[in-house]
Amino acid sequence: MLIGAVAAGAVGAAGRQRLRDLEQRATRDGLTGLTTRDELHSRLEASLSAAYRHDGVVGVLFLDLDGFKTINDPLGHDAGDELLKAFADRLSDTVRSEDIVGRMGGDEFVVVCTGLDRPTAVHDVAIKIRAEFARPFEQDEGSVMMTPSIGIATANRREPASATELIARADQAMYRAKRGRLGIQQYNDDQRDGELDRLAVERALVPALADGQFHVHYQPIVSRREQRTVGLEGLIRWQHPIHGVLGPDRFLTIAEEAGVVARLGEVVLREVAAQTSVWNHFYANEPSFSVSVNLAERQLVDPSFPDRVADIVGWAGIPASQLHLEVREELLLRRADDESRVLQRLSELGCRIVIDDFGNSHGSFTRIRELDIVSLVKIDRSIIARLGHDNVSRTVVGATAAMATSVGMDVIAEGIETIEQRDIAESLGIDLMQGYLFQAPQPATSYDRTGPLAVSRGEIDLSD
Repeated sequence: MLIGAVAAGAVGAAGRQRLRDLEQRATRDGLTGLTTRDELHSRLEASLSAAYRHDGVVGVLFLDLDGFKTINDPLGHDAGDELLKAFADRLSDTVRSEDIVGRMGGDEFVVVCTGLDRPTAVHDVAIKIRAEFARPFEQDEGSVMMTPSIGIATANRREPASATELIARADQAMYRAKRGRLGIQQYNDDQRDGELDRLAVERALVPALADGQFHVHYQPIVSRREQRTVGLEGLIRWQHPIHGVLGPDRFLTIAEEAGVVARLGEVVLREVAAQTSVWNHFYANEPSFSVSVNLAERQLVDPSFPDRVADIVGWAGIPASQLHLEVREELLLRRADDESRVLQRLSELGCRIVIDDFGNSHGSFTRIRELDIVSLVKIDRSIIARLGHDNVSRTVVGATAAMATSVGMDVIAEGIETIEQRDIAESLGIDLMQGYLFQAPQPATSYDRTGPLAVSRGEIDLSD
């Protein structure tokens, strides 16, 4: 009997430990030790119920790390995991002891603030978090900056919301903060109205196309070595009759979902080709320059697209080699088989193929070399923005420049906004640059007086 009791006790202890382990896995994230998504959702529901009973306020902060892929890919996923754990530890140490900190997955985190006496109190927490992450993380590979974009949403008895609604609102506010580089963004009724306006934008797209409301603005691409503008990128704008000039962030995603993005792309191609023809005629004695346009996925999987490009180039009377066609790196990797055939034909036509947003996907350079049609890469602006703030971005930019040069590709640093970024990029071997430091996108009429190479005429100082 004694032996049986001991054995039963041992089995019981093992069973209880197994139950504790299972409970730990269900409620704690395996990498960071933070609360899991499901557990956080459950605890948020309980916090909301308590707040509604006692007239309190619950705040949710949704955090997403800025440019984490540009850190994770070059360092490797093991180093990336260590950084996520370091981020989670610092975040837990920064917030109040009563706050709930969870990991939603990847580099997304949520903080639930309970026991608040006013909705604005959660904003104070967000400011404190941003201040704490202004300090770099020291790793074996060097110092690394990891700042979060933060979206905020609150609920109380007078303005209630479910846990699912509150997290979704904070998530939406975070994306607005990230797109606008705002750091922190509070969800409000305007954003709710903005979601309702999505249908209105979709309905207005086709009439706007017929009305000729879409136009192209041009941003210079400059050569530091030659001290002149060597190219212009054509960027679509919507001249809305009520809201004025709208950038692509306001309508391009909706246009893709509505199936009209290819039509918009053709509008851009035709306008850019026609304008280039005019510039070639009136400024025939000027140095040569390129014009770039961005291609959408629907164009790159359309077998007839190269024929339409050939027709447009012939109609405008410009050399195909003057036309640079930009395709996002992630799009190339995701649809490489479909795109490579279309891109191959475009390359054979004489157009130069440019990889845009380079540096966001691991192992992409090998795939690009296999295609053997890419002649230029644009380093993603999120990497350029970090130059001067951490060692990883410097390493990525330097390695990209070296790899590209070794196989005869040119490199453009996109999104240059400060003299420091310009100087670091140049020191790493990059000659071609584009960004607001040199000039913001301008309508074609802005170049009528001085021609397409206005920047080289001294309107913007390219010298030191």
